Amino acid sequence: MKKIVMMAVMAVAALSANAQVWVGGEVGFTSSHVNGLGTSKEFTIKPEVGYSLSEKFDVAIALGYDYSSDKLNKNLGGSKYSTNSFEISPYVRYKFVKAGNFFAFVDGGLGYATTHYQGVSNNENKFGVYVVPGIAYSVSNKVTLVSHLGEGLYYNHAWMKEAYHENNVGFRLFNGITFGAYVNL
Repeated sequence: MKKIVMMAVMAVAALSANAQVWVGGEVGFTSSHVNGLGTSKEFTIKPEVGYSLSEKFDVAIALGYDYSSDKLNKNLGGSKYSTNSFEISPYVRYKFVKAGNFFAFVDGGLGYATTHYQGVSNNENKFGVYVVPGIAYSVSNKVTLVSHLGEGLYYNHAWMKEAYHENNVGFRLFNGITFGAYVNL
């Protein structure tokens, strides 16, 4: 047993010494108020873990949670409405341009999300594939700041049991730019 534990510790140390494993993600919050209508709030957290295969390629997986709530003004009934979404998204990152501490990349992956709408018995499910460009800046050997430049090129299939099926294909850049960071272990 001691040999197995010692080998596991050595393996983790070797991975950490090469800075091949990284953890990080994105966090977001939005709050808005529309005069005469009501308020809307949204919170998102999307941690991820990745592994650098080479100077050009990484593989990673992101797990996301999103909560949103809307409240109508009293003159419109004062009703409240909320959603909870969970997402899993494995992807491959290709780094294609490097200039100093900056590099450009493209992420290509799959995504599955399920959303529960308050007061609705069935969840909405969504499966998709995507290619999203981004840029990153290495602050140090340990910390990198990352930005995705919109939704990129995507295909989504959404459905709700006994309600609907929907297919979406799109290409969107610079809409909903996200920021995150990761730490090399």
